[in-house]
Amino acid sequence: MSALSPRGLLLIALLALARPAAAQPSPPPAAPAPPAAPAPRPPRSAVARVVDTLARSLAVDGRVLVAAAPLVSDAPAPRGAQLAATLAAHLAGKLGASVHAQKDPLPLPLAREAARDDAALVHLAVEIAAGRLRVTADVYPVPRTVWARIRDPEPGPIAHAYAEAPVDAEIRSFLAPIPLVAARVDRAKNFEGDVVALACGDLDADGALEILSVSRRRVTTLRLRGGRVVPLASRSWPDVVAVHPSPLREPLAFATLVERARDGEVLPPFADVGLTDRARSVRFDGELRALAELPGLAIPDAGGSACTTAWGPLLTGPLGRCAPADPLPSTSALTGRYDALASAQLLSARGEPFSVWATREHGAVELRDSVGRRKVVGSAGAQLAVGDLDQDGEPELLASLDVLDPLEDAVVVWSWRRREGAPAHAAPEEILRLPAPAGVRALAVCPPDGAGRAPFAVATADEIWVVR
Repeated sequence: MSALSPRGLLLIALLALARPAAAQPSPPPAAPAPPAAPAPRPPRSAVARVVDTLARSLAVDGRVLVAAAPLVSDAPAPRGAQLAATLAAHLAGKLGASVHAQKDPLPLPLAREAARDDAALVHLAVEIAAGRLRVTADVYPVPRTVWARIRDPEPGPIAHAYAEAPVDAEIRSFLAPIPLVAARVDRAKNFEGDVVALACGDLDADGALEILSVSRRRVTTLRLRGGRVVPLASRSWPDVVAVHPSPLREPLAFATLVERARDGEVLPPFADVGLTDRARSVRFDGELRALAELPGLAIPDAGGSACTTAWGPLLTGPLGRCAPADPLPSTSALTGRYDALASAQLLSARGEPFSVWATREHGAVELRDSVGRRKVVGSAGAQLAVGDLDQDGEPELLASLDVLDPLEDAVVVWSWRRREGAPAHAAPEEILRLPAPAGVRALAVCPPDGAGRAPFAVATADEIWVVR
């Protein structure tokens, strides 16, 4: 074989450099990151929500009077006149510096007379019905001359707006108190007996409440109808997330509904569910589609969720965000060693948001709020929930009993009076006790869904209750 010339060797080298490298298998495409969840929506008072909605819908110029008609209510309202005047004053403040409010409620003919020196009248029709505040606003022009008054003494409205919101603690302060000494219990036989957590709310934004039930086998949304538990949607745990490598013999479980908002629009809540049987917690939407797996155990935290990345039989240690878009937890760590925990964000009678936590350690439950108040209930069981059942701006603690025999179990409700003037040494007061001889497995407070007190849900060994 003849040797290649230097020129031939150079040509071969150039061809080798130009030849494409052998094709390498391309890595699989990365799974798309889930969209950032909208931030949890802090609670806003019914007055603020209604006034903001009306103000966005109305545009007025010049000197304008806002007057409210006398309140129409299906519940006793000893301070109904003050509520109507409060709404008028808040709306006047939102509409501009040249807008002023009538101090006393007036029907439309008298309100027209009171506005005779103004350019326009905004008249509010205020109603409380079926547990909701409903306000209709009509803008009426005011005739400027004698001839205008003769031609049309009572001109029709030139603009219209409507807003409503559920009655809350601030609105309830104008109404007669709701007693908590009696209860109606709707019971239904459950199709599973190992429920370990409950949540309650309008998950699918259809205007009706659903119960989210968490068992060791599945997550289910359900309602009670005609004495029956009716499942709406269900997801088996093996289809959602892997088993924890060392699950606890007695599981810890939490279900938290987190309300959301994006660009001022209220969205259906998502559900964060944590169970120590599973390797990670899961964020579900209202149809129980898994939105994301969350690190560690998701626990309730002041209207949202926080995640603890390590746990044993007791809850302790650092807390972090459950998802990057979530707000920081209200506290950086659990400083005690707890076997039960509950939390909620509520509204005071002044419409101010505050948070409440209940933690159980060595059989005693400590209540604390976001302004530093603390009280202890000497003995309570390991099933806890907190909420404002009578919507008076003061929290209630719901708990099972610390008993070994299920026949002796019960749901007990304590009221924590935090308002100014209450004795500093006063312990939470027991106001309701419901025997539950099958044993209490889980508790949850529901949002108000009518004129009475807020309902709460109970899971026993064989039933689901809704207590009103």
